[in-house]
Amino acid sequence: MNIYLKHLQTVSFAAAITVAALGTANADSQESTTKLLTANFESRPVAQVEVGDFHFKPGQIAPIHTHTAPAVGYVAKGEIIYQIEGKEPQILREGDAFYEPAGPRIMRFDNASATEEAIFLDFNLEQVGEPFIVFEQPPTEAIDRRSLPTIDLGGKHVDQVDIYTSELQDRETIQLDIHDPTLGVVAEGTIDIQVDGKATQRIQTGKSFSLPRPHSQATIVNVSSEGLAKVITFRLR
Repeated sequence: MNIYLKHLQTVSFAAAITVAALGTANADSQESTTKLLTANFESRPVAQVEVGDFHFKPGQIAPIHTHTAPAVGYVAKGEIIYQIEGKEPQILREGDAFYEPAGPRIMRFDNASATEEAIFLDFNLEQVGEPFIVFEQPPTEAIDRRSLPTIDLGGKHVDQVDIYTSELQDRETIQLDIHDPTLGVVAEGTIDIQVDGKATQRIQTGKSFSLPRPHSQATIVNVSSEGLAKVITFRLR
């Protein structure tokens, strides 16, 4: 069962796990990396990435809102009804990635279930002074948004985010060359990560790991007692 976000504490730069990275995996690795989504938008100097961890009660409806900064995210639990003004509604299911563009009204971002909780993450790529979200009217129902640490990008220009899910089987290892900053979290299981030969960090379900510098090398090992480790990464370009 995906228990992602139950104990989510930090979000930071993470290793870039991409299709290209498969070429650097060890010979016995059966690690599987799949691209979930690519979001393209006008190039912008991103001062910070503000992160929200949302928990929607059964049947909860999001107010109509807009984003001044492009937002990308991941559905950790349940199902969401998502609709941009002028477009047909769609269902986002657990394990799906999504993109909310800057500008258009977001007509729906609602919990599709009347009986089950829905949980999702939003990463907002903000310029200086931009708000996380803009509501047309103040919400009439409390929104359980659990703010996570804001990430300083220092004005890096970004015009694309590639979103991947990567699964590692028991004790599998991959070697990664890091070229682009990436936002990432461990969605399932436990991993050990070592960056540029420094001390190993153990990262469990719902927590993040940090690789703030490009042109680094990382070793990631699945040490999960459940047998499977799953990592979601948001590669900024």
